[in-house]
Amino acid sequence: MLAAPLLAAVLPVIAPAHDGGAAPRYLRMQLAVVAYGVRGTGELLVDRATGRFVRRLDAGPASEREGWDGERAWRADASGMARVEGNLDQRDAIRAFADALVHLPAGARVVRAADGTEQVRVRDLARGIDVVRDPISGLVTAIVRYPGATRDRTVFADQRTVDGLVVPFALTDVSIDGVWHADVVGLTTPAHVAPSAFAPPPAPRDTALHGTTSVALDPSFDLPVLRVRVNGGPPLRFLLDTGGQNVITPAAAARCGMQPVGAGTVDGTGPGIAPIQFATARTEQIGGALFRDQPFVVLDLGAALPVDGIVGYEVLARVAARLDLTRHRLDLAPSAAAFGAAGVREPFVFDEREPQVEGALDGIPGTEAVDTGNDNYVEVDTPFVRAHDLLRRYHAIPDRGGVVGVGGAIDEFIARARALRIGNLVVPDVAIGLTTSRRGEETDPSVAMQIGDPVWRRFVVIFDYPNQLIRLVPAGNGP
Repeated sequence: MLAAPLLAAVLPVIAPAHDGGAAPRYLRMQLAVVAYGVRGTGELLVDRATGRFVRRLDAGPASEREGWDGERAWRADASGMARVEGNLDQRDAIRAFADALVHLPAGARVVRAADGTEQVRVRDLARGIDVVRDPISGLVTAIVRYPGATRDRTVFADQRTVDGLVVPFALTDVSIDGVWHADVVGLTTPAHVAPSAFAPPPAPRDTALHGTTSVALDPSFDLPVLRVRVNGGPPLRFLLDTGGQNVITPAAAARCGMQPVGAGTVDGTGPGIAPIQFATARTEQIGGALFRDQPFVVLDLGAALPVDGIVGYEVLARVAARLDLTRHRLDLAPSAAAFGAAGVREPFVFDEREPQVEGALDGIPGTEAVDTGNDNYVEVDTPFVRAHDLLRRYHAIPDRGGVVGVGGAIDEFIARARALRIGNLVVPDVAIGLTTSRRGEETDPSVAMQIGDPVWRRFVVIFDYPNQLIRLVPAGNGP
């Protein structure tokens, strides 16, 4: 049996080697990485006094960054385009990593798991964090975070003593995205680090758009499908998905001369996960808008989605957009000022790449994902359905396999709601699908529902991602 004093000692990942003496405040670790099957380099910079950190993996199109600057939890993609995470689970997952690195919060408690291992439970976060430690040394060997409907496990190994600190020299992260591994190949302890080192990086200058450009949406699709040229090739059909990242199918990537690398995974609507690779497009053109050196995931979209790819966040983070589904038109401009001031303004935060607004379903408050490319009116996530007993409340009718997407099909129950509130705007009489999933995106407890194209078709929607705003103009009142 372990002694009580050892059980009480909860050490962070980077722990003091002894009680006495001063240890350095800043650590800069140079990394050799394999990120989702792609070799590269990286860096982990840590401020032990505050928990601020930035982790960077430089691995071509599989590159990524994540950080906490003391106020903002942020992520950036391979292009360096950063977003501040506002979804509670996503923000807390980054905060949890910061806390576990250097100072576990007060109130952390030790429990023994079913397999006999010890875990430190931290519950001052919305979903909490599990910290696994070595029962002899007390050192942290792994942390488990729970962002959204997923589970992210980071393992720390090869602990070495450097300048009065015990530092892990090997890190392995396993998540829904796949696996990345990093070995520390160099470590310095700078005396001073500028606060800006932990902040989100500035937006890349990789876009050319002069004035407003209009793009016709394909009227043969119920979903917003537009023409996109990749690497100067012929027009391809791409779905506009506000929360989606750049996706291209293997066949389309081959036609465009792209060279996929690596091996990752993604989840989606269904319970399964799908394999992906990574590639870079030298150019991506939508109407008169040109985007250079854009990262793509290469994914087989299957017969259920007969398009060549998906565009969404990467485009909308760079230019303003006006979407008119009734008139089958998408307008792009350098800023939202080009579209005037009409419409109801609704602020949003980012849940990963997807806009999230606050609203309510028949008076029940909840977070709402702004989800173009979804042909359901309102898709209600399983935890929200169960928490408010919505199947009974709405006398919902079963629709087996009614929702199909990446990861397969799921069942739902169909009903109608009297009123959907999006921010301060009320939309009457909407169809709703109540999901009953056990796995997949619809099991995310931090999101109540996803609002799809049939709702957005009632409006002309103006997207202003840099200022985290959408504007809703009733359809028929737009330009």
